[in-house]
This record gives sequence, C-alpha cells and structure tokens, in this order.
Amino acid sequence: MYMYMNKKLLNNPFYGLLILVLLFSQNISAQQTNTAEVTITVSIPAIALLDFKGNGQVITFKSENQIEQVITPSTLNKTWLNYSSIVETGSTNHITVHISSGKLPLESLINLKIGEDVGAGGGKVGEPASQITLSNYPQNIITNIGSCYTGRGVEKGHQLTYSWLNIDPYEKNLTSNKDYEITVTYTITSAE
Repeated sequence: MYMYMNKKLLNNPFYGLLILVLLFSQNISAQQTNTAEVTITVSIPAIALLDFKGNGQVITFKSENQIEQVITPSTLNKTWLNYSSIVETGSTNHITVHISSGKLPLESLINLKIGEDVGAGGGKVGEPASQITLSNYPQNIITNIGSCYTGRGVEKGHQLTYSWLNIDPYEKNLTSNKDYEITVTYTITSAE
C-alpha cells in the first residue's frame, strides 16, 4: 500500500508543484542571508539655465546662461523669469540685467520691479532686488541662488514688471506701435 500511495503522489501534478515551491523558497531564504552594502556617490556638475515666459515675447538665447528679451512700453508685467541652478558647495549664483541695445528717448527711464519667487519649484531660490533702473551696465536683480528650480512657465519663478517713465505726452501715441524697442540681456553666473 505504501508503494501504491507514492506512485499516486508522484503522478499528481500538485505534488510536483509543491516540491518546486519548497526548493524555490529554500533558495530565496539562502539568498536573503547574503547581503552587502555599497556606497554610491553621484556628482552633478554645476549648471545654470534661464528662460522667460509670457505673452508677446521676443527672446534670443545667447547661451545656456544668457538670454535677451526685446521690450516695448507695452511689455509691462507680462514676463516671468524662470531658472534652474545647480551650484557647488559653498557657491551661489546671481542674475544680472543690462540694456544691450536700443535707444531710449531723452530723459526717459525704464524701471524694473522683480517679484518674489511664487513657490512653484523647489530648492534654494534667489533673493530678488526690489526695483532697479535699467542701464547699460549689468546690475544684480536676483542673488544667493542655490541649487533649485523655479518651475517653467507663466506664473512660475519671478514676475518682471517694466515701468517706462518720462515719455513725452506727444510720444505716448508712438508707444503702442512698438516705436521703442529696447533689448535687455539677463545673465546667470556663479558668485563663488
């Protein structure tokens, strides 16, 4: 009778499956006791990128860290400055702006107000200057930028608001026709 049961068990497909499960579980438990720890170091090179978003933009990318925007009196507050930054330990980035081409009417000025980052990204975003008057010389507008990103698009990053001042009343009719086009260059660099 013993032989009869063994033959019956051997011909049963569930018996074979049971043996495979037992062998596989022993193999897994043996593998679980063999562990090792490995330290992995990832190094990401320092990099900084700029971008603009908004309506009616005329933008030229000069390099990965420099961008130009053509503004007119109608640009006003339609521009959002987006950036991504990876810095080395102990270093920060900053963003400067200057008028790179175009001519303002006599005694006219362009003020630039830099808004706070709206918080759509992450990391250590920069600290904006409250307001500057644009000139031909680079001026800091955002400082102490760490490793971060502001997000990309409208209503992400810092809103830029341009105010054109002292345009003579007889010239105001010209401003709607884009008769004044000024190119401003934004640059992000390391402040090491």
